[in-house]
Amino acid sequence: MKVRKLKKFVLPTIYTIAITSVFVSIVLIGKTLNSYVKEDINSYVVNALLDEEATPVMNLTNDKVVKPFTAQDVVISKNFYENEADEETQQKSLIYYENTYMQNSGVLYTAENPYDIVAVLDGKVAEIKEDEILGNVLVIEHNSDLKTTYQSISDIKVKVGDEVKQGDIIATSGENKLNDANKNCLLFEVYNKGQLINPEKFYEMDLKALSE
Repeated sequence: MKVRKLKKFVLPTIYTIAITSVFVSIVLIGKTLNSYVKEDINSYVVNALLDEEATPVMNLTNDKVVKPFTAQDVVISKNFYENEADEETQQKSLIYYENTYMQNSGVLYTAENPYDIVAVLDGKVAEIKEDEILGNVLVIEHNSDLKTTYQSISDIKVKVGDEVKQGDIIATSGENKLNDANKNCLLFEVYNKGQLINPEKFYEMDLKALSE
């Protein structure tokens, strides 16, 4: 059998074709992977935007705070308990109930006659419940950080999910077991980022600074 020798240019040509094929394959694989990565990134961005739209953050829409009542005869029965206050002031901010002294977490307002309770800021009613000691409790969220609670109220005029405007009448003063001397009460609390704020100071605060 006669053996034929390959010409000198054949092997280099085969090598060149093989290298070119490998290079083209790598380029094609790279483009394919890149398109997948772009699709994943785009999908992630779209999903992130959708998530943000699904859970919007409310912004404060008012310039200042109003008090949770408009009646002129409302007085402070118990002040907010502050750790920085002097001993005498702290003692006046304690609530005595069933042989136990408790630090007042809000301001207890009372009056001789029933009075309307109003929303101090625009917001959304987040919760309404009944407490054995505090009576009816209503919570309004004003943004993701700020909420106010209206306790010991009666004749509630809103429901969970309702949007309320500053000054809207949301209830009437009521009674609780912490103050037997008067049935026309409101225990008002303010929470910002989970921390209690003295309501009497809250009325004078810069809302823009508070939301930062």
